[in-house]
Order: sequence, then structure tokens, then C-alpha cells
Amino acid sequence: MPRVLDSSTVEELLTPSLALDAMRELFSYSEEELGYGRIDLRHPKGWLRALPAFMRPGGVFGFKTIHRTDGVGMRYAIYVHDLETGELSGIVDGLAVTNLRTGAVSAVATERMAPEVVEVAALVGTGPVARGQALLLDLVRPARELRVYARTPDNRARFVEEMSSRLSSRLVAVESLDEALDGAQLVTLATKASSPLLESAHVVPGRHVNSVGPASRDRSEVSTEAFFAFDRVVCDSVKLVMDEAGDAHAAVQAGFDPATAHDLAGVVSGGVSGRSADTEATLFKSVGTGLQDLAVAARLLDAAEEMSVGTEIDSFISVKPLGSG
Repeated sequence: MPRVLDSSTVEELLTPSLALDAMRELFSYSEEELGYGRIDLRHPKGWLRALPAFMRPGGVFGFKTIHRTDGVGMRYAIYVHDLETGELSGIVDGLAVTNLRTGAVSAVATERMAPEVVEVAALVGTGPVARGQALLLDLVRPARELRVYARTPDNRARFVEEMSSRLSSRLVAVESLDEALDGAQLVTLATKASSPLLESAHVVPGRHVNSVGPASRDRSEVSTEAFFAFDRVVCDSVKLVMDEAGDAHAAVQAGFDPATAHDLAGVVSGGVSGRSADTEATLFKSVGTGLQDLAVAARLLDAAEEMSVGTEIDSFISVKPLGSG
């Protein structure tokens, strides 16, 4: 029977380690075993995005829907089907999944691209995605000090107050971007910025940068000049990042060659080096794929079945047999 996991059940089951394990496994699969797509539709009151995907090793396929209704907000849901039978396995509320799996993808990149020891890290942004980044990066590169910057003083103070007990780092709220970046070996940008924050002057030897905010053409965190300054650029999907992220798209328009960037799967497999010298400056860009959501949702449904939580529902999707006309 299909199982529905609402937001409270997801929060009960979803942990940073579960999300990280799911992403480590996902990016170890070969390209031939996976598939994903993207469909966008605008309507009079907002927009809808569907992210279909399949994982042959996990025996699942499905899709994530994200839709915005003007004046109301955003909704996220992940539908998981059995690859062999096509039956619906479950529906999972996707908000918390989105925030943690985004952090988990950055963590997979960071453990292969960042310096082995991080004394000082910087986090720019204090929203739900930034919180997911902080939780997951703490598992792979715990820093002695994490500097937190956001334009609104109350937001950064609240982040430090609420997250200090959940992280191993000493959290410090800082008043400027330059103060946050000064001496930081690991920098994470998780904002809704519409103009670049990270300039070429911020691309210094040995620094690794994660940029996860821009997932549309109107968002930008990294300047065009900075793209050319990095020694290595890695993406969760080069094709999607260079087309959808506003800053990456602008860099391509200015002459940045997407062929010089690498997919994270290649780094995880060992086909591409994430960092070949301590002095390299590296960038990881992410826009997310339905595969990432599907991988986490499938694990949550397995955990829910084992613990007998969530709501079981009768199968409600009829089947038209093949050859029935």
C-alpha cells in the first residue's frame, strides 16, 4: 500500500546523516543507471516545476513537484514509484527534504574539494537552505569557527542563537561580507541574491566555495570574473547549472566554457580530481535535480515502513493493461 509522509513525519525521520548517506550513494552510480529531467510551466497565479527521475540501482522512479501560488507560497511533494511494477510506493512532503539534500550535495562536494582541515568557515545566508548547509558541512568539514553573515542583523543573530547547540563550530555573527570571508578556507553562499556577492578578489589560493542559491536566471552569487579565476569548477549537473543559475549562465555568455567544468559524479568516481593541490581555488555550484530528492524520499519511505509511521492509503491509480486497446 502507498504510504504518505507529511511534514511532521519527515522531520521525525530525516537526519543529516540519512541525507548525506543518500547523496554519497547517488553520486557513486554510473550515468547509465540514472535519468532525470525538468519541466517548467507558468500559469496565471504562479508556476509549476516537475522534476522526474529514475534510479535503476534503487529500483525507483518518480518526480518532485514544486509550485508557487502568488500570495500563498510554495509547496513541495515527492512521488516515489516502484521501477519494476510502476506502483506508487509513497508521497513525501518535500520541503525539509529539499533543504537537507541541498546541504548533503554540498557536503559530498566539500569532502572532495575543500582543504582537509578547515579552521575558519564562512556562511553567507541564514534561511532554511543555509541551515541545511551548516548541518551537513559540519559532518564533513567541522570548522573551529563559522562566521555567519546576512544583510539583516536580526537574522544572523537568530541563526547563531538557534544553531550554536547543533553545530560543533563556534558560531560568530559578523557585520560584513569581507569580515566573513577574511581568512576563511571554506565559504558557502546560500542566498537569494540578485547580484553577485563573490568577486574575483575573493578567489584566493586554497579556498573552496559552495554556491547553492541561484537556481534561476534572476539569481546570482558569483561574479562572471570569478568564474574565470577558479582553478576548478564542479557542478551537480553542469548542463543544468550553466543553463539555469543566473551567475553561471552570465559567465557562459561572457565566454566561460562549460566544457571546463565537471560533474560531481565524475569527482566522486575518481575520474576527475576535486583538488589536486593545496593552493587551488575551487568552486561547487548546485541547482538540484529530481534524482537527489528521489534518493532521499526513497530512504524515508523505507524507514517509515520499518518503523510503521506515516499514513497508509489504498492504491488509487488504475492500470490500463498493455494491449487492451
